[in-house]
Amino acid sequence: MFNAMTRAEIWLQDTLEKPLSIDDLAQHLGYSASQVRRQFRHYFHTSPSAYREKRRLERAAVLLVFTPRNIAQIALHCGYQNHSSFSRAFLRHFQLSPRHYRQAMGHVMHQQIPPYGYTTQIKQTPARQAVLMRLYKAPEHLQGLGDSNYHGHQLESLQARLADSTPAISLPDLLSEKVDALSDQAAHPVRTDIGLYLETLHNMKSIPLPAPYRRINIAARHYASTCFEEFSQLSRALTSMLLELLHKQKGYYISGEAPMVLWKPDYLELRVPLNQ
Repeated sequence: MFNAMTRAEIWLQDTLEKPLSIDDLAQHLGYSASQVRRQFRHYFHTSPSAYREKRRLERAAVLLVFTPRNIAQIALHCGYQNHSSFSRAFLRHFQLSPRHYRQAMGHVMHQQIPPYGYTTQIKQTPARQAVLMRLYKAPEHLQGLGDSNYHGHQLESLQARLADSTPAISLPDLLSEKVDALSDQAAHPVRTDIGLYLETLHNMKSIPLPAPYRRINIAARHYASTCFEEFSQLSRALTSMLLELLHKQKGYYISGEAPMVLWKPDYLELRVPLNQ
């Protein structure tokens, strides 16, 4: 049942902007709505609806701080049907309206890019795929990151099919963590998706995966890229990237979707999805 509730949590994350109900989630999982509510609360200590709203508001906070989008656009992007319902929900959660929250966090916009020596580039990638497994641990608590055997330790039977791949993690909480640190919000449990990024486009639909893993289709898109040497430098690399996007890279803004870290042969690469 834990694997099913992990799929439920991922579904809620992946459909934040869509007006879907818990009945839709139950149908997706093949359980009754009452079963989903009961089991989800057992594992995550909250209801699916409350969990989804929390994640929507976390994404909204990220977009308010790190993009110039207007509040109505952010509301729609985060799954709210109108400005007023979004503002009420945001006020309940953060004790500030979206406008006042953005004003309170305005000091971020005026920070200078720190002299860390990182360079941010805007790149475009063709459609790709990844095979990921969700863990409810912060990446610093995972031993073996960057080792292909660790990233795909249950995928040995698929080694030939996945040979052209790169160890990778996706970090759905990384941007929210950055906002939490800036605003002194309480920390929350961190999710890490660990697995393999496929360097060429595979037809993964025909490949059965072990239960904890899932296929991710990565659409062709623009992303911000910053390279660094050690995983301990991730927070600094992200700070430098976000400030450079705010101050220099006009026309591209973070989408709020999960950043990814790839272990290249001689360096690590942080990729943050962008919108124009």
